Amino acid sequence: MRALACLALLLLAQPLAAKDEIYRWVDANGVIHYGSQPPSKDAKPATLPEIQTYRSGRPPLVNAPSVSAAATAATTTTQVADYQLRITAPVADETFRDPQGLVPVSLALSPALPDGGGYIYYLDGLAQNKKPWQAANYTLTEVERGEHRLSAAVVDKDGRELVRSGAVRIYQMPPVAR
Repeated sequence: MRALACLALLLLAQPLAAKDEIYRWVDANGVIHYGSQPPSKDAKPATLPEIQTYRSGRPPLVNAPSVSAAATAATTTTQVADYQLRITAPVADETFRDPQGLVPVSLALSPALPDGGGYIYYLDGLAQNKKPWQAANYTLTEVERGEHRLSAAVVDKDGRELVRSGAVRIYQMPPVAR
């Protein structure tokens, strides 16, 4: 009976633990911290990406088009093959030391952006803007420390990807103490 009561308490406590907030704050040295207890009123709830999962036995397909999308892309390749998109800034292996994790990105596209089209900016394969951006300049925010890959894509007015840039590797490091 005692074991059953302990088990019931553990099962009840688990959903409560899952509701804990994760907080993000920057200390006086510009270092970003995360924790379950806010150290001050400056700490804000963190927006974390969804947990990625996959089934064992087969590696996940990241940003792979579906079969129907691949077939559609094959039929429209001749219409979009003339687009050239590249990242002009940052340059490969550039290091950033911004305490807020800001990374400015600039693109070059030839020919011009199609009517109603826009840019989608990617960090480590994840779209950073939900709606297509009309400008060839964009600032990524809250880029975490470490090595990252930037890329961008041009989409038409219906959201179909026309071309994607090559990936550029960058690094986000803590600010230099002065």
